[in-house]
Amino acid sequence: MKKIILLVLMALLMVSMLTVALADTHGLAVITTFGAVKNAEIKDGEMYEGVAPIDSVSCSVVLDDNGLIKSVRFDVVQPRIKFDVEGKLIEGDYTTAIPSKIDKGDAYGMIKASPIGKEWFEQIAAFEEYCIGKTVDEIANMPTKNANEDHPSVPDVADLTATVTMNVSEFIEVLVKAASLAK
Repeated sequence: MKKIILLVLMALLMVSMLTVALADTHGLAVITTFGAVKNAEIKDGEMYEGVAPIDSVSCSVVLDDNGLIKSVRFDVVQPRIKFDVEGKLIEGDYTTAIPSKIDKGDAYGMIKASPIGKEWFEQIAAFEEYCIGKTVDEIANMPTKNANEDHPSVPDVADLTATVTMNVSEFIEVLVKAASLAK
């Protein structure tokens, strides 16, 4: 009889744990922005390509039933469209897969410009870790500072000053969007 009661209690515990796990919601979003276009030009008789940069920032977020972030992942893909002085696309292989910033790893090369000596994937991992256990509103309203023209929204939080020096406004924007779509 004790074994049956124990099995029933274990089954109830497992069902209750499953209900908690099912309370989690997942959201996924992508925002696409266009950077500063570099115009094509002819200078000293030589043609220089124009470039139209596009950034697609993605976020996958898991929220628990209290709205706390359990898991979050950000990434960025940056295709570059090249064109000539007449505005025509420069021939190239536009079917080739474009690696994301995480895919590029050390090859992305941000470490050279990083005042803290951290590559992009290291900084985004630190930001993701900071988000865990917080609400989306807490992240959306976290203090930021204008470090310079290219970095107008750098985290101004003691926990991140040694690990994140990049602009986080697009990551916050896509996090809010992903959370709003969470089901």
